[in-house]
Amino acid sequence: MDVVRFAPTAPLPAYWPYYYIAEPLGFYEEQNIDFELVNAQTAVQQALLAGRLDISGTGLDYFVQAPTFDAPPKWYMNVDRYLWVMATFEDSPIESVEDLRGGVIGINEPHDSLDANFMMASAGIPEGEYELVPVGQDQAALVALERGEIDAFVTAGAVSMVALQEQAERPLKAIPNETAESYYNMGNMATLDMLENNRDLAVRFGRAVAKGMIWTWENPQVAGELLYEEAPESADSVEQAIAFVEAGNEANRASYEERGRMEPAIVEDMYQKHEDLGFLEDPYDYEILFTNDLIDDIWDFDVDAEIERARSGDQ
Repeated sequence: MDVVRFAPTAPLPAYWPYYYIAEPLGFYEEQNIDFELVNAQTAVQQALLAGRLDISGTGLDYFVQAPTFDAPPKWYMNVDRYLWVMATFEDSPIESVEDLRGGVIGINEPHDSLDANFMMASAGIPEGEYELVPVGQDQAALVALERGEIDAFVTAGAVSMVALQEQAERPLKAIPNETAESYYNMGNMATLDMLENNRDLAVRFGRAVAKGMIWTWENPQVAGELLYEEAPESADSVEQAIAFVEAGNEANRASYEERGRMEPAIVEDMYQKHEDLGFLEDPYDYEILFTNDLIDDIWDFDVDAEIERARSGDQ
């Protein structure tokens, strides 16, 4: 068995259930992989380059980090779309990001500051025309919102909104970053050394994840049950885990339907937006960020048969 040490960009199983359910469904073993989940917090690219990970699940912040590395790793399979939204109460007069000009936005430092600034800058609102206040993660941010200490807070999209809605004293609404709705978020990432010298392992890992994606989208009931078994900390109940899977499926269907392939025009637009907004110290060739060269081999199995198996719940 080949060991694959893996960490997603954040330890949030409900956002990326396919990695977790591939284990009980036997997909890693089928690909001769001994899967080890590592807690690297948010430093996944650094852990990858340091050899503490074999493959990472890397998010959008890589656009800023990539040029700081001598041999930047590459995304080779996208698994979800841009997550981040602002959350506020449904009866709030705030209807768009533009309405937060002059407002107070709650963040969970340090990660959310980049996403908040990205959303605000995308709407043409420069730093200095709003205030970012560290309030902690979702539940703490919700308390701050209920106390009137902030106008909105940054949260990770559809999945987190399901949990927050159950806890809120009043109905909530999400304010999306419309500029980034087509953008990619997390994907499988490997070093150039692996992609050149151990390509087969990267493909086999991607294939196990691909089969996990099939089960996630084609049978959210079973996916939610398995997620709760594998990562009970991911939800308060199995019913909530299923709701998380369904919410994520709706938000990220394009990544599944496109089989993890990254459209160069979208990557270029993402790069250009980061450059236009001043998030990049120096320009660089965006093509260093990703490759689609493994996608066909990853999906080189009987996809229709696996879809049918997932729909029938034949584990």
